[in-house]
Amino acid sequence: MYQEQRLEQILKLLDEKGSLSAKEMVKHFNVSKDTIRRDFAILAREKRAQRTHGGLLPINRQPILGFQGRTEQFPESKQKMALLANELISNGDFLFLDVSTTMLVLSKQVDKKVTVFSHSLDNALILGGKEKIEFHILGGKFHQKNRFYYSLEETKALEKIHLDLAFFGAASIENGLVCYEDQEDVLVKKRAFKSSQIRILLAESSKINRHSHFVLGKLTDFDYWITDKKPDMELEKQLEGNTIILYPKGGCNNEH
Repeated sequence: MYQEQRLEQILKLLDEKGSLSAKEMVKHFNVSKDTIRRDFAILAREKRAQRTHGGLLPINRQPILGFQGRTEQFPESKQKMALLANELISNGDFLFLDVSTTMLVLSKQVDKKVTVFSHSLDNALILGGKEKIEFHILGGKFHQKNRFYYSLEETKALEKIHLDLAFFGAASIENGLVCYEDQEDVLVKKRAFKSSQIRILLAESSKINRHSHFVLGKLTDFDYWITDKKPDMELEKQLEGNTIILYPKGGCNNEH
């Protein structure tokens, strides 16, 4: 197969899958790693695709840009929550960033020299283009509705990494439990949760008393909870002094 034919097939596969790894392309075309690296470099140089550490992502075409552009229209509270989260990050940190709209705002704000792991396509599209950031996509099957990837083998990589900080969104906070809608999504989060030194939840007060099906853990398992306003007294008591609450315009309520 000529190189240009292979490049066109790579682009077709990229369009179908949403992301590609060098390892799977070596196997798919039965060529060397160096050949695929050169192919990826050509596609990136010609701006036909975007390289990440060990992989390839689509160029930010208009549908994706339109989605990302809407982050500017998110409530000001999301922007301020993300700012509070960003203040916890230091140069040299190893991070996990979850899948959520607030996490997407945080991805746009991060501008430090850090290493980031995520299973979010939108985080990849933003962070993969930042020079200071070494970004690793946890690939696998793409879940179109919530725009994340899942693979048992890919998530095993988190077991061998000591994460400094892990940031999580939430679908609901119910009876002191942090819950989500997708079981495979939670399996990725659990691996990141176990591997992280500091766990940070970003969840607005509107998530309280909603119902979701799959549990990550207790609210008290998190070191920080960043939210949009001061929680009511009863909820603060439930935290039992285990969690630091941060929220905009009111400073923070230190529960440690």
